[in-house]
Amino acid sequence: MGITSRGRRAKIREVLKNEIFFNKYLNPVIRTIIKLLKIRISDKMAYRLPAIGTFCYKLPEGKKLYFTANGHDSIANIIYWKGLGRFEGETIDLFLKLAKKSRIIFDIGANTGIFALLSSIYYPDQTTYAFEPLPRVFDYLKKNMEINNLHNLKILPYAISNYNGKIKLYVTNSPIPSNSSTLKEFREFSEEIFVKAITLDNFKTEKKLSKIDLIKIDTEATEHLVFQGSKKVLKRDRPFIICEVLKGRTEKELHKIFNDYHYRYFLITTEGLREKNPIEGDGTYRFKNFLFVPSEKTNQAISISEGHKLVL
Repeated sequence: MGITSRGRRAKIREVLKNEIFFNKYLNPVIRTIIKLLKIRISDKMAYRLPAIGTFCYKLPEGKKLYFTANGHDSIANIIYWKGLGRFEGETIDLFLKLAKKSRIIFDIGANTGIFALLSSIYYPDQTTYAFEPLPRVFDYLKKNMEINNLHNLKILPYAISNYNGKIKLYVTNSPIPSNSSTLKEFREFSEEIFVKAITLDNFKTEKKLSKIDLIKIDTEATEHLVFQGSKKVLKRDRPFIICEVLKGRTEKELHKIFNDYHYRYFLITTEGLREKNPIEGDGTYRFKNFLFVPSEKTNQAISISEGHKLVL
């Protein structure tokens, strides 16, 4: 049976993608042409259109973010083509406001490091710990830390979970995957590897940390397992937590944990912080992150998040 016209078009697109767009010599030429001609690129296309090399993003207040990418990092791609605000801009804005008032910050499931890099660049007197268990992604996190010369960023190749030891990580089919998980059923995976697992409580004890002020977490549907191993942190430190919540995945488990510790739950949107009780993920998947606030710190959260209208 011959190849259909649709099949031929798909093959041509694949050749263009692999042989031209991902060619390290042609890629900068193509990017220059696209920008000179002001070709309009949709957000969907921007995630996929490769940007290869090391780039400098100019940030507010005269700050600079350097990022190295091989074209397969969808976060680097969208930021290159569309700017920082197009990748969870409302969450980044709130995260940095909370980070300003924090001394110790945790980025759990850091991937190539956008949140950890930003907090470390803006607040050199704070310490950020970034956890990324997949070796090939961790390598890019390390490169990004080094090219930004960040001495206040500590990176660790661990999976934070509810026990200490080894844990199986299910890796999706991408050179720089952003959706690998220790939950086997989460996505179709192409390989599985064992990585070091540690609880948050145990890590804090090992490092003799005084207090964790802010946690940003995205572990692909295993966030509740992380907090099962963080009971001392939740009870004693009362951190602000920015947590990904996927509709139909972790709401009940998260609500049960945080209800016991008297937290309030706010969906982070471009229109403000919208309180959700019980926790319920956004069915459109436009907004995936929540701010979990210790009830006694609600007024503090409102003050810090000025510019994010609180919707009760």
